[in-house]
Amino acid sequence: MLDKLILLCYNVYMAKSPSSPFRHPVTNVRYTRLLFWDQHQLLPIDSRTREPMFTLHHDKEGLINLRRSYVALGDPTGYKLSQLHLEDYSHWQLLMKCPWFKEAKEIWDSELDAKLASEGLDIIRQHADGFEGLSPAVQVTAAKYLADKAYKKVSPAAKPGRGRPSKEEVEGTLKQDVLAAKELEDDLARIRLVKG
Repeated sequence: MLDKLILLCYNVYMAKSPSSPFRHPVTNVRYTRLLFWDQHQLLPIDSRTREPMFTLHHDKEGLINLRRSYVALGDPTGYKLSQLHLEDYSHWQLLMKCPWFKEAKEIWDSELDAKLASEGLDIIRQHADGFEGLSPAVQVTAAKYLADKAYKKVSPAAKPGRGRPSKEEVEGTLKQDVLAAKELEDDLARIRLVKG
């Protein structure tokens, strides 16, 4: 009799509570390891209470490759990814407390940094080629940046472990270089006047 009553209560509870693919149906605790095929395979068979939804690094048929999605979205905060693939941003924060997930994200971040740097170099190349009718000083500065491989040099303002510079910092450095090139042009013009 007691077993039937418990079963009835459980069925009523399940009928009223919305089921989430990210939470245990009874305890309502969010899943972490069980969501990822890479971690799911490391668990004892009797602990694998649900099928995984994601992979951390490689494509697997029927699963979402979270690395690929993270890099494609281009958002190092993880917010966009959490809105697209997880329950919400607090679920992302919970995953970020898991050492195995943080290790995976470091790999994702290095790939994302390379992608963002590549995109930035494409923009600088466009400036060097005279994109949008830029002044010769900007073209020279952009070409000098590429020729000197300045993108490989670490800025003295950058702190170790700080991450990629913001778009504003990159634009500020480019503006400083443009001003320096303009000053050089002005100096050359004055020297020509004195010599002439």
